[in-house]
Amino acid sequence: MKNHQYFISLLRYILIPGLLLVSQSVTAQQDAYINYQGILKLASGEPSADGDYDFTFSFWSSATGTANSDKLLKIGATDPNVPANQWSETITLSVAGGVFSHNLGTVTPMNPKNFTGPVYLNIRVGSKDLVPRTEFSYSPYSFFVYNTRTVVCSGAVGDVKYSILPPDKFKEANGDCWVPLDGRTLSSSDVLRQTYGITTLPNAGGQFIRTQDFTAVAGTEYWKPKNSSNLDPERDSSTPVGTLQNGSLTTHTHTIATAGNHRHSYDRRGASTANNGNTGDNTVSSNDNGTTGQVTTSTSGAHGHNINSAGSETRPVNTNFWIYIRINN
Repeated sequence: MKNHQYFISLLRYILIPGLLLVSQSVTAQQDAYINYQGILKLASGEPSADGDYDFTFSFWSSATGTANSDKLLKIGATDPNVPANQWSETITLSVAGGVFSHNLGTVTPMNPKNFTGPVYLNIRVGSKDLVPRTEFSYSPYSFFVYNTRTVVCSGAVGDVKYSILPPDKFKEANGDCWVPLDGRTLSSSDVLRQTYGITTLPNAGGQFIRTQDFTAVAGTEYWKPKNSSNLDPERDSSTPVGTLQNGSLTTHTHTIATAGNHRHSYDRRGASTANNGNTGDNTVSSNDNGTTGQVTTSTSGAHGHNINSAGSETRPVNTNFWIYIRINN
């Protein structure tokens, strides 16, 4: 490929594309592309020489920022600090008379989530970045497409919701401003952290949820507690929300009946027994030949019986659901 050192002085004329314009591929599958056309010029105003050039396209959230947090991500990626997660594509394009054309998204599928805010396209030719970056603008029909395909987030920031839907399906139905209540650390850009100072979410996986204890507060504010509950003996209204409480059993006793020193007798021939008035013994009266057939078992003196419990936890009857929290607008 050609390596032109004078790219530092390149000027350009860009035909700004409309956001979300769709080009149908030749296969049965339809992929979303953004067609991009431009002209490379030298500092003198002349078109660059004809030939093949290596272009790298990338998406950014700001016009000039260079931090990882300014880079927009691929589909499914969450960490901008991992270079492989950042959306970009490199391709060799033929330039004739300075003109080039490319369908963005043909190498790396575009992430629809990137287009919920401003998007700036950075173009690198060889090892040189063309400046300034180009901000995408809407085409008239893309407003309709955006409104019909974008899920408006349900609820409000800080809401907690149970659902039968797993995370990917829940996101489709409720928007991407919700995340599992799984103990994750929030990013500095998340509203729940930025506005309310909550840096780490509780991990509610596999747990029962208990409401915060109330302490009545004097005053006329309608949104403050008016009555005390005091039903959480080991926590109170000042305990931070999301605090884990380990399992416990309240103090209690088990009563097991005992007969003291005793023994058990039975008639091996099925004769009936009758008490002879002597402590601890029964005399068996014969119902056939008059002989006795008493058998007396041995005794262990006063004793108790162990009660064994089964299972790995103490719990009420329950049904499990997924749980999520809204962290962004």
